[in-house]
Amino acid sequence: KEAEGRFKEASEAYEVLRNSKKRREYDQFGRRGSSWGRYGTGAPGGFTWQTTAGPDFDFGFGNLNDVLEEILGGRGGQFTRTRPRRGQDVQLEIDLTLEDAFQGRARQIAVPLAQVCPRCQGAGLLAKGEPCTVCGARGQTEQVKRLDVTIPRGVRTGSRIRLAGQGMGGPDGQRGDLYLIPKIAPHRFFTRKNDDLHCEVPVTYSEAALGAEIDIPTLNGKVTTKLPPGTSSGQQLRLAGKGMPRTRGGSSGDLYVRIRIVVPKDLTQDEIDLIARLGKLRRDSPRANLRARSSGEGRRRKK
Repeated sequence: KEAEGRFKEASEAYEVLRNSKKRREYDQFGRRGSSWGRYGTGAPGGFTWQTTAGPDFDFGFGNLNDVLEEILGGRGGQFTRTRPRRGQDVQLEIDLTLEDAFQGRARQIAVPLAQVCPRCQGAGLLAKGEPCTVCGARGQTEQVKRLDVTIPRGVRTGSRIRLAGQGMGGPDGQRGDLYLIPKIAPHRFFTRKNDDLHCEVPVTYSEAALGAEIDIPTLNGKVTTKLPPGTSSGQQLRLAGKGMPRTRGGSSGDLYVRIRIVVPKDLTQDEIDLIARLGKLRRDSPRANLRARSSGEGRRRKK
């Protein structure tokens, strides 16, 4: 009966393998999408599956060939693994400054990784059924791996930097990938919006009224730009190409400078006299056209 059962299992597995539709269902949905769905956690090959918030399946054996190989004991040679079982991918958040993201600096990072135990090969038990003392019967050992990486210029918070083959080791020795997730700290002077930078620069009222050449800080040093005469507080100057580097294309975003006119509070008597004279020379009011209600509302009331 045992041989008959194993032959039946092999026949059903082969049926899934030879039928392209059933094979696609198996590859996409596991046993749930094929005739293997009636097996529980004790399915041939010893694989199990579990569902979390979404269709997340976890197979102890990577593909149908593994199952057939397990059922047939590796006999015949036609059922061999088509690809090795790779290790899990690892995500690691790294803290960066805006300067780090702008310059693309090299850094050394420490990556805590769980590895398949070299003694028990992930089983947790030794050949005689004794608990593995190297990993404490967990099947994994922990180590800290140090890597020298270069942060790409222009990375953003939440983007992913892929380091191929630097994740966890798999049962067959193939490692998963390591994904670095940048978290860029707020800057004291610049605000970032996509690849553009924004800042606020104070100017005197004489510079705003008469115009001037002013120095603007950037992440690549100071630049001098012209402030047009008659600039109002809140106006913006655009410095093309002075923002963050774009990760693709080689260009850069822009720097937007918001002007803030600073009025001194400790005026001397001479300054007070000069400003009072200016007020007499310039009689027009910037508030002359302010209205509390729309012009249409006033016309309706007159009717």
